[in-house]
Amino acid sequence: MRYIFDCLESLMRQSFRDFSVLVIDNGSDDGTVNFIRSNYPTVSVLQNFKNLGYAKANNQGILLANSDYVLVMNPDVILTDEFLAEIVAFAEQKPDGASFGGKILKMQSEAIDQDDVSGLRQAVKSDIIDSAGLQIFKSRRIVNRGENDQAEDQSKRPTEIFGLSGACVLYRKQALTDVMIKNDFFDSDFFAYKEDVDLAWRLRLYGWTNWYVPKAVSFHHRHLALNAENGFYQTFQNRRQISKILRQLSFRNHHLLLVKNDLPLNLILNLPWFLGRELKIIIYSLIFEPFQWRGGVEFFQYLPGALIKRRVIMGHRKISAKEIRKWFK
Repeated sequence: MRYIFDCLESLMRQSFRDFSVLVIDNGSDDGTVNFIRSNYPTVSVLQNFKNLGYAKANNQGILLANSDYVLVMNPDVILTDEFLAEIVAFAEQKPDGASFGGKILKMQSEAIDQDDVSGLRQAVKSDIIDSAGLQIFKSRRIVNRGENDQAEDQSKRPTEIFGLSGACVLYRKQALTDVMIKNDFFDSDFFAYKEDVDLAWRLRLYGWTNWYVPKAVSFHHRHLALNAENGFYQTFQNRRQISKILRQLSFRNHHLLLVKNDLPLNLILNLPWFLGRELKIIIYSLIFEPFQWRGGVEFFQYLPGALIKRRVIMGHRKISAKEIRKWFK
């Protein structure tokens, strides 16, 4: 509830008008649905009576969308007035483009009472990058590209990138339909965390491209920053503020997306980096997060399904190992 007013108001102010808004409510109990229905009669609401997860809820919305493009947007995101105009205009120039993301900047609102339903109207918009896409390394670590950089440090030209953060991304419906597996665009088994990476990787394997569009600017309220620049102590403190369940999902889903999408040749060529990071993860988990054994158990429970999906993905793969390997920094 504390986010939805500012989110919807930013959509209402868009200079580009040829769109409709669908809110998927994942079992909220804070009055959000009644607020939307009372104040935004043109906004459609699909109300789930329990939390189905980020992936499945977004799949519901995408299946219902009768449009050339679908903007997947978190409720804690605010768009600038020209966002849709800029990003749709660019997408129209790239028929082989599957996804398009703008420059997402951080919003600071630590001083606001967390129980204040007036939400982000008092938030301070910054010029610090939250995400300029996704970056993947040879170790298979994935981070938000450019996170914590000054906005002006990022390229001012559109750039082809590995993939995009699910916080705010425009997808071409044709591309999503192309990579759909069992009515899933995002993998519903993931529930939440890393499903955006999984989809970005699959789109690339199918021969589609993903783009960063810097003129399309939005703001994202993010409490934590788990990027590569954090020192060990800061990362440790930040992780402790994330629930154990979400940390287990992140651990499990990271390894499931590798099973589904990685290519043997690339993994062999990057093995020293990959094994080095995996060893660090194991040591860290044994010492600081012993509960992660549950994530390991769940990984093996979901493994048979992931292997079936891998066969589908590899059967549709259109690019070589070398072409995908160029994205591993």
